[in-house]
Amino acid sequence: MPATVYCIPQTLRNWPWRFVGPNPYDHEADAEVSSCIRDFERISSARLPPAVTRVATSLASWTYPYATLYDLRSCGDMMLGYHIIDDYTDKLDAKAAKSVCDKIMDAMENLDKPLPEGESSIVPEFARQFWRRASLNAPKATRERFLKTYRHYLDAVVQEAQRRSTSFNCTTDEYMSIRRDSIATGPCFALLEISLGLDLPHEVMEHPAVISLTRDASDILILANDLVSYKKEVLAKSAEFNLLTILTVNYHKDLAGAVQWVSDRNDEAVERFLAIRDDVHHRRNGVPSWGEDIDMQLDKYINGMAYWVRGHDEWSFSCERYFGKEGPEIQRSRAVVIA
Repeated sequence: MPATVYCIPQTLRNWPWRFVGPNPYDHEADAEVSSCIRDFERISSARLPPAVTRVATSLASWTYPYATLYDLRSCGDMMLGYHIIDDYTDKLDAKAAKSVCDKIMDAMENLDKPLPEGESSIVPEFARQFWRRASLNAPKATRERFLKTYRHYLDAVVQEAQRRSTSFNCTTDEYMSIRRDSIATGPCFALLEISLGLDLPHEVMEHPAVISLTRDASDILILANDLVSYKKEVLAKSAEFNLLTILTVNYHKDLAGAVQWVSDRNDEAVERFLAIRDDVHHRRNGVPSWGEDIDMQLDKYINGMAYWVRGHDEWSFSCERYFGKEGPEIQRSRAVVIA
């Protein structure tokens, strides 16, 4: 079988935020998360390779460059939690996955409610301990946003289990709608608020301009992830739920055409993010001022999302998850060989 080659576009070529990570507490946070997961492994049959923990903690370090050690540890726990949940539910049907996800959500919403002993409580207990620690000093509105968006993420996990057990043929819009929840940027951005010490009311975060910025940042991350993960997924025979596959199979594009479609959609999201970010910063086109303090906090939040996007891009080529040791060279050349 001949090799397949595709080129990853420079999706952030017009992105003015430069990489400022990794977080200076990177290795300290990694050590704390690793110690925590070893404690859970003592009471569980699951075993996580050290490389998996490092992938999770390095993503936190690359995307939360200004977090304190305390908050970076929480971010690392969250990233590792996503892996644990996905790995645990990968082999379950929709009914079993929903049962697990309901237990996780109940544990996070009821931090003082005892959990029954046994293997089935390991993942909910990990989630509860993570959230108890992460939410300790978080404002009420931020806690509410985190739990709301985490529920959306868990619902997407159940939907993914349903998709595995049925024939699933979706449009690009349906795919993006599902991925906006399954990529879990909502909880990630709520922890961004915590890491930056922000206290933004729902009124601000639910303004159409802020919703649009958050959605565009999520879309940029989704599109970038599908571009970098495609080779790994093809080789693992698990690329059916990747936008490049959907475009080649359902829309009959060749791979180059699919990559171009993703690139064009990414450019639209980047352009829109930059324009609306300027509207928010200058309080124009229907964006009000909420007072000097809130306005400054909102600017910090938007910049934090932007640095998150940049950090994720850098991490994708450095973490060895997608390209192994070839990541830096692929980041330079943009050429990916599938063979």
